[in-house]
Amino acid sequence: MKCQTYKINNYNLHVINSSKFKTISMSLHLRTEDTKEDIVYRRLLRNMLLLGTKEYPSLNSYNKEKLNLYNPYINISSYVYGLDRSFVLLGQFSNEKYTEKGMNAKNIKFILDVLYNPKVENLSFDKDEFEIVKHDYIEDLKSIKDSPSIYSKERLFQQMNPKILNTEERIELAKKIDVKMLYKYYKNLLETNSLDIFICGDFDIDNIKSLIQKQIKGSPKPKGTNRYITYDTVKEKYEEIIETSSSSQSNLAIGIKFKNLTEFERKYVSTIYTGILGISWNSKLLQVVREQNSLCYTIYASKDISRSAMYIYAGIDAKNYQKTLELIKQQTDAMIKGDFKEEDIQQHVQTYLNSLIEIEDNQLDIMNNIISETLSNTDSINKRKENIKKVTKQDIIDIAKKAHYDTVYLLKGEK
Repeated sequence: MKCQTYKINNYNLHVINSSKFKTISMSLHLRTEDTKEDIVYRRLLRNMLLLGTKEYPSLNSYNKEKLNLYNPYINISSYVYGLDRSFVLLGQFSNEKYTEKGMNAKNIKFILDVLYNPKVENLSFDKDEFEIVKHDYIEDLKSIKDSPSIYSKERLFQQMNPKILNTEERIELAKKIDVKMLYKYYKNLLETNSLDIFICGDFDIDNIKSLIQKQIKGSPKPKGTNRYITYDTVKEKYEEIIETSSSSQSNLAIGIKFKNLTEFERKYVSTIYTGILGISWNSKLLQVVREQNSLCYTIYASKDISRSAMYIYAGIDAKNYQKTLELIKQQTDAMIKGDFKEEDIQQHVQTYLNSLIEIEDNQLDIMNNIISETLSNTDSINKRKENIKKVTKQDIIDIAKKAHYDTVYLLKGEK
């Protein structure tokens, strides 16, 4: 689906005009280079902004107005992509063609007010509300240890990325932040981040441009596409970390880094490689470790291509740790030797193609695809359809040789 981009002041408005849906979806992306502290500040800011706006300061008045507007969906998220972090406001509402005239303008203002017209007095957020938000955030961080599967993933990620604050460091930073500090961070967000706005639906483009332009505040900075993390060197021997848990189940998390990936490997070969190894129902890891040897409750692989990394997770009994690790290594070695079939490649190519076809049936998927093409240099759908078919067995063997174990983390159940 085609996208038209308009440069307005210092930000970009990306418009996807489509009469296929009865809703209008809008997504704002504020982006800058990721820092250690961002993860804490942005989570606290997100939770404060979602408590209401200056015009509708109480949750009761805010929710009542939402119902008057046919209940638009509004959410804020923050995510890291390689070296950069995005703060994202997402909104979706019923097109006024199916409700009543003037509702598009009201919905756009209501959604953008969440970011641009928050509850602020004397250059500060409300202190009492902030203390509740901070308390809840700290409690959430403390509760991570109560979920061994989540905790093991967190520990692996932190170990592989030493510049990231661990859970304890996040708690200590959150305790130090006050309302004035958070408001200063909020103002800095509007002035130093780049801004890209995406909107998809059936509407008059000039009217939508005008409605959005009236609401934007701050002076965002121009910025290019998101940047990948790449590795020219990797560890000669992986780091092994074993910690204990009161849980009966043990959780194994393995981090793998790819060395010197090409663009084609990053965008296409990695998808097929990870799929054959550990994503599908007949993946090598699932078949060998779980089905044939009954060594785990669950096992799967996932990739984070923005960080040139892949992760393998398994729920096991502590006594099966060494045997499970040995079998996982055997399967990654088998990929280097080409111990997989052409049918495996074609199966995952077809799965990939099917996922591209499904994008056209969902408005948010269409918009997210354009976002990925614009901000992360993803190829167009047609080009992706062509390129995924070009992946060969030798390509997969080559990327398997670039996969290096970085960290093996075991959260060992004591029961």
